[in-house]
Order: sequence, then structure tokens, then C-alpha cells
Amino acid sequence: MKFAWSVLLILLLPQCFSIGIHHGVYHYYSYNEMVNLLNELKEKHGKIMEYYSIGKTYGGRDIMVIKISDNVSIDENEPEILFTAAHHGNEKPSYQFLLKFIQYLCNEYDKNVTIKHAVDNAEIFFIPMVNPDGVENNTRKNMEPNNCIGENIFSVMRGVNLNRNYDIGWDEWKPWYFTTTTATPYGDVLLSMLGYPPEYRGEKPFSENETKAIKIFVENRHIILAADFHTGAGKIIFYPYGYTNRKPKDEATFISIAENVSAINGYAFSEAGKAATGMEMDWLYDKHGVYAIIIEISREIAPQEENKVEEIVRENIPACMYLINRANEFMKSPSL
Repeated sequence: MKFAWSVLLILLLPQCFSIGIHHGVYHYYSYNEMVNLLNELKEKHGKIMEYYSIGKTYGGRDIMVIKISDNVSIDENEPEILFTAAHHGNEKPSYQFLLKFIQYLCNEYDKNVTIKHAVDNAEIFFIPMVNPDGVENNTRKNMEPNNCIGENIFSVMRGVNLNRNYDIGWDEWKPWYFTTTTATPYGDVLLSMLGYPPEYRGEKPFSENETKAIKIFVENRHIILAADFHTGAGKIIFYPYGYTNRKPKDEATFISIAENVSAINGYAFSEAGKAATGMEMDWLYDKHGVYAIIIEISREIAPQEENKVEEIVRENIPACMYLINRANEFMKSPSL
């Protein structure tokens, strides 16, 4: 396999991120705890880490981007990779994992030559809480009112599923997409009664502050590779497309990426299939040529056992290190 050497390199990394097995109730960070952590890391590791806001939510919270790289305040001619999480605010392990990964890179930079090489040769961006209002309210959607009749009675009608709000597949929406993308907030009441999560896609693409912020950010960067973290679908890697049965023209490359990630974390992999319109992954690839994937890291939305969350961290830090190295290979040889 072309990238077998990269997989081997990652698997041979010192296990300094192994955390030990505990059996307590896991504490997920709040938005404020995330900000406090970022302040601490910036103070200790400011030479390689910075963070800044790219927008405000309806609730007034900042949508934070973290950058890790040598010469962090300078835009260099290096491969750019983007990690996002918590499009769905109740999927707490997604952002918690990225915060752990950020800590790992910062803490190990001066100790581990493999980490130093990766950080020195890439610009690594994180948006760990795409939906901080949803995180704070433990909701799948964001918290902006839709101003529709009955919203105060049926709280599930409030907000938009941010990972259905990107400008991809909107013209191809069909009625049978109902269980994965609803065209009105009223559909979410029925979905809730049927035991499905709320899926309202918004009144138009990029109608939400959060997705607008990501749109502007991406349009001003040169992202090569991206991974969006979720929970609830098991342990599986998805690649485009998720709104149509049409195959991506770079399917062989996506399969290569997914195979290598799978070889590291042990997850299954698949094309997302005809599942949902308006996903970030499909938009990044179709509109910007980014090799974007989704990594689902848990069947449970937010497991409470510490050992389960720690297992997610152990499985996916080396997988993300592989993705950073793969982005570097794309920079050297775009045809890979």
C-alpha cells in the first residue's frame, strides 16, 4: 500500500497519549472550560498555538479556530488541514477528542520528533465547537429561533441542523429525504415523535451564523484535507457523497485515505451514500476540492464512562497524525 510507511510510522509513535483505564463518570468540557483551556495552552505554547474567533453564535458565543504550526502567526507555504467537531452540540465526544488532540500536540511538540516534524511542516486548524450554543444546551441543532407557530410549545422546532445547512444538494432534495433532512421546522416535531433526531436544514444554505463563519474561513484558506467528527453512527469513516449516489471523481483517493485511517483506528469505512443534503463534508469536496471525510467515533451520542472516551482518544490521535502527514504528501504530489 502506497502509504503503508505512514501507517507504520504512526503506529510506532510513543504511547505518551495513553491515559489509563478509569471507570468514573466522564466530564465533558463546557464552552467556558474550553476557552479557559485555550487560554492556558496559548500562555504555555504560544510559539506553536494561537486561537481566534471567526464569528458569533445567536447566543453570543465565539466560534473558535485554533491553529497549530511553527511560526504560528505567519501564513507559510505549508499544507493546511482542518479538523471540525460538534456540528451537533449533543455529540460531546467529538469536540472533547479534538481538545485532547490539541493538548497532545502542544505538550509533545518539544519531546517527540515525529510530532515536531508534523507541526513544523503543516498548518493545522481546529474548530472543535462548530455549535457552542448547542453544546451548552445539549441540543443537536443550534439555538436560533425559527419564529414559527408552536416553537415555544415544541422546543424541538427551535434551531437548524448545521450539518444540513451547507450549499450542497439543496436542488436535489426529495421528499424521501425526510428522515435525514427536513425542509421545515415542523417536520422535526414528527421526527421526534417517530424517535428520530431533529434534522431541519434551514431556510437556505448558510442561513446560520455558524456555517457562514466556516464558509468565509474556508474561502480564505487553502485547505487540502479535512475531517469532521461525529457520534451516534458507530465507529465508521465516511467519504463523499452523502446526498447522492454519484461517485466522487477522486473515489480511489478517498478509499486510500479511509483504508489507512481504518488500519490505524480499526473503524469500518464507506461512501456516505444517499443520506442527507447540505453536509460540510460534501460541500468542502464539491465546492473547494478538499479531501473531506467524516469520522464517527461512537455508537453512543455521549458515553458517560471515562474508559470509553479515553478509548476514542487512543484510537484517533494516531489516525489524525496520519491525516496530517497525508496532507503533507498531497502538497508534494497533488496527484496522490
